[in-house]
Amino acid sequence: MTAVIHEGDVCDTSRRKRLNFGVVPFFDCNATLISASQYLFSALDSRAFLRSATVLLPPSWPDSCVSTAVLSASGESSDVTVLPSSPARGKIWTQQSLGCGQSGDQIYLGYQGLLAKDNTLARSLIKHFAMYRYGVFEEQGYFSDPIYPMCFYDDQNKQAKVTGCSDLPIQDNGICSADPNAVYNTTKMVDEKARSSIMFAAEAPSVSMFCDEGNHDRLAPTKHNLMCQRRSVLDVIINHKDFATTNLQNIMTSNQITDTTPMIVYKKQNLTRYVFVIENTKDMMQRESWSYLRLAMRQWALYALPDNTEIGMIPVESTRALNIVPVRSNLNDRFGNNNRDKFYSALPYTPSESMQPGCLQCSLKEAIKMLNDRTRTHGAALNVIVVIAPGMNNSGQLGATVKDLKRSKIRVATINYPDIVRPNTLRLLAEETNGADYTVFEQKLNVDTTLLSTYFELHNVLYDIITKFYSGSQSDLPIEIHRREITDDGRTSVTGSFMLDPSMVEPAQFTFYTHNTVTPLIKGLKLISPSHQTFANRNDKFIDFKMITLNANISETGTWTYIVEPYPGNPQPHFLQVMATPRSPAAPVVRANLRIHRNSPREPWVMLAEIKQGDLPILGAKVEVTVIKPEKNGSASHKTKLELLDTGAGDPDVTKGDGVYTRYFSAVEWGPGLYTFEVVASDNGNTAYTWTDSSRTNEGKPCCGSTIIANGVQPISPFQRVLPKVTIMVTPEEIHSIGQSLVGRIGDLKVEVIPEDMRARLSWTSPDMGGTTVSRYEIRYATSVLDIMDKFETAAALWEIGHPFPLAPGSETTFTLDMNQNRELLDKPLYFAIKAYPKMASEFSGPISNWVRVLVPSPPPPPTIPPTYSANEHSYWPSNTNSVGVDPAGPSIAKSMPVGLELILPVVIGIILLLVLLMAYCYFCVVKRKVREGHKNSGKSNAIKKDTLSSAITIVPSSPENANHNLSQSYIGADVPDPHQVGVPVSNYGYEDDTKKRYSLVNQQEQQLIEELKQQQMHQQQRDAYGGVCVISNNTINRNQPILSPYNSWSASQLLHEHERRHSPMEGSVMEQEQIIHQEILMNGDHMSVNGQSMDHVSVNGHQMQDSYPQGHLPPPVPPLPAFTGNGYPLNYNIYGVHQPHVQQGIYQSMQRNEPMAPFNPSLQGSLNSVNSGEKKRRNVTMV
Repeated sequence: MTAVIHEGDVCDTSRRKRLNFGVVPFFDCNATLISASQYLFSALDSRAFLRSATVLLPPSWPDSCVSTAVLSASGESSDVTVLPSSPARGKIWTQQSLGCGQSGDQIYLGYQGLLAKDNTLARSLIKHFAMYRYGVFEEQGYFSDPIYPMCFYDDQNKQAKVTGCSDLPIQDNGICSADPNAVYNTTKMVDEKARSSIMFAAEAPSVSMFCDEGNHDRLAPTKHNLMCQRRSVLDVIINHKDFATTNLQNIMTSNQITDTTPMIVYKKQNLTRYVFVIENTKDMMQRESWSYLRLAMRQWALYALPDNTEIGMIPVESTRALNIVPVRSNLNDRFGNNNRDKFYSALPYTPSESMQPGCLQCSLKEAIKMLNDRTRTHGAALNVIVVIAPGMNNSGQLGATVKDLKRSKIRVATINYPDIVRPNTLRLLAEETNGADYTVFEQKLNVDTTLLSTYFELHNVLYDIITKFYSGSQSDLPIEIHRREITDDGRTSVTGSFMLDPSMVEPAQFTFYTHNTVTPLIKGLKLISPSHQTFANRNDKFIDFKMITLNANISETGTWTYIVEPYPGNPQPHFLQVMATPRSPAAPVVRANLRIHRNSPREPWVMLAEIKQGDLPILGAKVEVTVIKPEKNGSASHKTKLELLDTGAGDPDVTKGDGVYTRYFSAVEWGPGLYTFEVVASDNGNTAYTWTDSSRTNEGKPCCGSTIIANGVQPISPFQRVLPKVTIMVTPEEIHSIGQSLVGRIGDLKVEVIPEDMRARLSWTSPDMGGTTVSRYEIRYATSVLDIMDKFETAAALWEIGHPFPLAPGSETTFTLDMNQNRELLDKPLYFAIKAYPKMASEFSGPISNWVRVLVPSPPPPPTIPPTYSANEHSYWPSNTNSVGVDPAGPSIAKSMPVGLELILPVVIGIILLLVLLMAYCYFCVVKRKVREGHKNSGKSNAIKKDTLSSAITIVPSSPENANHNLSQSYIGADVPDPHQVGVPVSNYGYEDDTKKRYSLVNQQEQQLIEELKQQQMHQQQRDAYGGVCVISNNTINRNQPILSPYNSWSASQLLHEHERRHSPMEGSVMEQEQIIHQEILMNGDHMSVNGQSMDHVSVNGHQMQDSYPQGHLPPPVPPLPAFTGNGYPLNYNIYGVHQPHVQQGIYQSMQRNEPMAPFNPSLQGSLNSVNSGEKKRRNVTMV
């Protein structure tokens, strides 16, 4: 006797085979399967082998494709899928979505790989069969994988080692030394005499065993070590349920020769049989729930059920049963009725009045007998029992019923409807028979009416059963591409759109669901194609089923737009649904499915949603799950939304990029009860993508590590998939056991060493703590791998400098290890690991993460000799870069110079100091300027601010004839201007700004002197000194104005001319000659009169005035004011650098020559003599 490993190992070609393969003789897999069975028998020490194998052929293939007879399939589940072309991840690979010891999803095998003669295919098949059947993982590294590298550094032996497992040393062949010519070939890396391990080098001729406890390498960073808590592969396989039989010991000790040749059978899935077991007690009657059930089953039998189907019905507690009849029948009675009509007519109009639950087990046994009898008489088929009931009671006979179902190869699809009024749901029947479980709750509008959503969900569940158990190509059935619920929100028109991708064609249908079939509360329906063609003609063919369709040809690729005009005030919702059919069996259609699984009774539930386009995974999709815990009255007491993740962190998501989105669910927060899961998958705002066709090439690289990396990706069309609801019942005992489970392991811990800063950055994905978030992390380190793995709590030291911040599950988390505060850890290889604590039960921690090796080097000492390398040479830091995952002791060689804290800190301090100095300088400048302005403004009178003289004003002394001898009016008045300011051009923009621009006489001593001169002028009443002064402004002469200083009366051109004359290169000779001439004129008593008889037309504001000086004579120096001649200043005071002789006469006179002249006041000369000092040039320029 032998132990049965798997009775239905299948090479399934029915899913994605091309139609033209039917004319090619199918491959002969007998030799491959026989060799694989012998290889498995040897690897497991005669514990198991392949007893039988079933190959499912596509329904479109002729029987001549194989040399043996083709039988009818009876619902075998596929384990191996043969694809039309090689998958992107090699010629063979296994998709694993669950944890250690759990069965895989599927084995994928390339069809072209079967056509070529490959002696190692049988060995590779057993390797992947162990992964698929027993839940073990590969013991090798992967290209560019930071979690499972190809090489790692062994500190005990001080060398790099290949990631793998074998009973003899493994050669790296240049892989660990970064040899660019090295080729990763496990067959050539193992020793020629090595016997293990199959999970590392199954293709090697000498390898024939799995690694056991004796040769298992617990330190290697393999995927199997991380997922299976560093148990050996053989230990995991032996503890599988396949070997937990009482006859296993007898099988192993038997001396009989075992024939390991499997029996290979070729089959086709041609027919599906349904037997409905429906409870018809009063519990099934809640408002319109029974009428909805009859209506939905009628529509399902008449229009949805395919022709290759047989149907039967057994109402619970009823003698009126319908034996199995074929749907496709040409025999109609004289009134045109057929078997489809007989099926839904067998359902009573109303349920019975019985308040007692019916005997569900009795009806199940009767259905099993009906299916077995039909199989004996009409051949094998996919037999399915559909159970519709409001739950079930606990019964000791249920276990025996489940065994009968498995023995007869019957699957069970369960629908919990209209409510769950029994202690348990029907889920157990579906789980044990590899069936499908659904839940549809009746939702009431009022005491008499049920919401239309109940009928809509029931209609979709019945159709989903067809797609699950259809015997044929899935491309024959339309799929839903759009769904929307429309409620009364006050709008008179509702607009929406959906996308029809190129893989979908006719037959397609746009359906509008309404509650009132007599007078539907809708004004109109419109459907607009991408080419702006409008479809508005309704079709009432299905109006009795609460469905309104449009006569539209939905085949044009692109975005379709619909417009719905409902009547306001409708309490019932409306629903829109769009169905379309795949173009061909090979068309890449987006499909989605949901599973809820528990790895063990002590672990929480795992929600798994698989989203694929054809056989390629969809990445970046949004998979949102709505979890509802309803109350007894039907209202939702608790409701939350969770987003499933494809992170590849290892717990619960195993591999990133495989199109499987996972998340834990915990009922600890809400307590025991009934929970419903609603899943909606979408393109996440047009951001989802998939692999390109070029990614399908086999590059010889192993698959699949922490992440599946494709060669190229491409965006996909917008999509939406709404999955049927799934319901589970949570008991108090399950919640208690879940609260103590160890989940939430960090499986993608990575490290990046920053040597120039003496830091190391850890990064990982925030784990899912069994349905809750992380409350805190615990980071520890040790000097050996064994201490961090086996003695995490005792031998490993706690990192106490800072703590990571907890984030939501799936978030990228980073934490920096600063060795500046622990310099004793520099230059030491350390091993770090993390574990997380959940938020709900902080006393229980998650498992320990994968370890990482951290080596932070000390900074090198400063060089004693300046470096001589050029700017484009590499840094003098040593480069320890290698391919084994060893942390480098210095920065990357790509950096020419390290930019560390030693360089950045001085630069920052210098910049800050410079800014402080600049601010201080600006502050003192502002203060000094304010002080100067205060002194300057104190010497100005208020009258000057009212002066509005134009810039064209010029002052000239008047002649004696026109002089006004009443000089008191010129000096005494309310608005006497400053004699040093009159005549200064005043700007219209403000007094202060103009004076700052034009004059810089801000010296305090000069201001005091000017004040003294003003006081002297005001007190001196000399009527005979001067005549009147005329002001010429804008060609108008105004007399009797205040007397001005001569240098204030000069124009800008005269001042510039005088400045150039006095500072010219000929200053020494010319000025002396001019002084002599000038003194002679004064001694001769000559006088100058403006507007007098002795001067002809001097140019004043455009009027020509004749110059009385000789030709070529320059203007005289600036004379002192007449009023200033009374002081005791020396007469030889320099004016503008010109020494003045002692004279008794004034330079400018407006009186007779022989009249006494006012004494000369040299105080003005004293104030002007300061220009001979160091400020001479500045003051000359500013005065100009």
